[in-house]
Amino acid sequence: MKITLLGFCLLCSAIVAQQPPKTMAKLVVQLQSPDVPADSFAAKSKVMYRAGSQYCRTEEQPDPSQGIHGLMIINEPDAWMINLFTKTGKHMVDPGPTFNCRMPIFADIAANLPEEERKQILGLEFGWENVFFKAGGAAPHPGGVQQGQQTTAYILNFGESKLAMFTYGTPERPLSVTWVRGEKYEIFWYSGYGQMDFDRKLFEKPDNVKIEEVKPK
Repeated sequence: MKITLLGFCLLCSAIVAQQPPKTMAKLVVQLQSPDVPADSFAAKSKVMYRAGSQYCRTEEQPDPSQGIHGLMIINEPDAWMINLFTKTGKHMVDPGPTFNCRMPIFADIAANLPEEERKQILGLEFGWENVFFKAGGAAPHPGGVQQGQQTTAYILNFGESKLAMFTYGTPERPLSVTWVRGEKYEIFWYSGYGQMDFDRKLFEKPDNVKIEEVKPK
């Protein structure tokens, strides 16, 4: 059987695409903002996992007052939104044509910004913080001491918004990421950030959960 060079390249690409990543990032983050009370659900920490643009997972803290314990799992093109309190959830399939899970840090803020500013802010994602700031040309400079750590600061400006990342340690990792616009601001603090072996089970449908299929609109 003969195979063309193009066919061989496509076959190799398909084989590579089927290979799972070797590592994934694990993050523990917590929001601070003058608009978010410190004792509110929104201020509770979240645990996130990310492996490339295919695998994303977000674990929220329980919210007993609302009867919700949220878990979102994305394994493109599949996505599950789970309520661990009720053991129920919804399954959706991304219709494509691109299959990229997104974890924008300031998604809620960006929704109310001018279009071009919004696009830039949405480009800053959990798990890809260093890539965003360095690709944007942010130069490192001393960031002072935060949470007892000597930090390095990276700053980018988009319209009236300013984004800043403060890193520490070796390898360099975020300690905080900040959005500022006028007198408004939000800070995400990182109490954990690192690489670990990829665990496929974290990105599969949980057992013992009743799933409702949701068709894309």
